[in-house]
Amino acid sequence: MENLSFVLFGGMALAGSMLVALMPKLVHSAFALVLALTGIAGLYWTLGADFLGAVQLLVYVGGITILFIFGIMLTPKDATRWTLPSLLIPGLIAVVPVGVMLTLAWQGLAPTFAGAATGTALPTASRIGEAFLSREQYLIPFELASLVLLAALVGSVYLARRRREA
Repeated sequence: MENLSFVLFGGMALAGSMLVALMPKLVHSAFALVLALTGIAGLYWTLGADFLGAVQLLVYVGGITILFIFGIMLTPKDATRWTLPSLLIPGLIAVVPVGVMLTLAWQGLAPTFAGAATGTALPTASRIGEAFLSREQYLIPFELASLVLLAALVGSVYLARRRREA
């Protein structure tokens, strides 16, 4: 049953990510992103990372995707016109990681990671919380990330107010 749910969530993530890249309209791509991110949340739950799955669902599927949709709705229609030369360089850059992943899959390195998920699933929320608040692990980076987010919030309010006054 675990293998079936892993394959289903993996297929959901792959199908959603392919639809994001192939949809002709940005709004449809944003909704396909919901499918891809939900599949990734399901993969986290399948692998026993319950907290990461819940955060993926709440933050990325719920928050970031809505932010993308609002950004798309507020973007002028002329700003989303693409030409072949503008898509050629990102396409060539995307070929390298896909080629590396296909090479690794072809060589059969995927079974080496299969043994990591065979143990019993332990709750991850308490361990992640202890790691974030432990001085020896992630307390300082966690606090620095909050300062960076605060600076971004203050900067966005400053830019929005400056545009209104001009």
